[in-house]
Amino acid sequence: MIKKENEKGKLKMKNRVISSIVFILLGAFIILTPTVLFRVCDSAEMRMSCYYTKQAEIGVGAVIAALGLLSLFTKDAKIRIGYSVSQLLNAALVLALPLKLTGICKMKSMDCHVRTLPALIVGAAFIVIAAVVNIIYLSRKGKEQ
Repeated sequence: MIKKENEKGKLKMKNRVISSIVFILLGAFIILTPTVLFRVCDSAEMRMSCYYTKQAEIGVGAVIAALGLLSLFTKDAKIRIGYSVSQLLNAALVLALPLKLTGICKMKSMDCHVRTLPALIVGAAFIVIAAVVNIIYLSRKGKEQ
């Protein structure tokens, strides 16, 4: 009996640590995508829309990582489900910024179209997958208790 309870506690801890690390890494990926990995235009004379998208994506990536860090220290499954739901909204924002809100350069051959946008789409997809998996896992574990 004590062994089963101990195993459940370890499983909960593993989920919390793994899901938190995943969200922290995905937040870092969103921050690094337009700044380091797949840089957008960096013109000092004229700021294009991709510059503002980069700035906004840094903020959204920081929020994603911060929620991942908060999740690491939160034991309540319902609160962690709420964090995962907010990660879904953040993923939508990651997509909305370059596609609708701030936009990217008009020229289709620019790096922001060819590299940055696809990387952000992939990053947002991974955030959605991680959030949905975490919500399902936490919901099922909550019903078992």
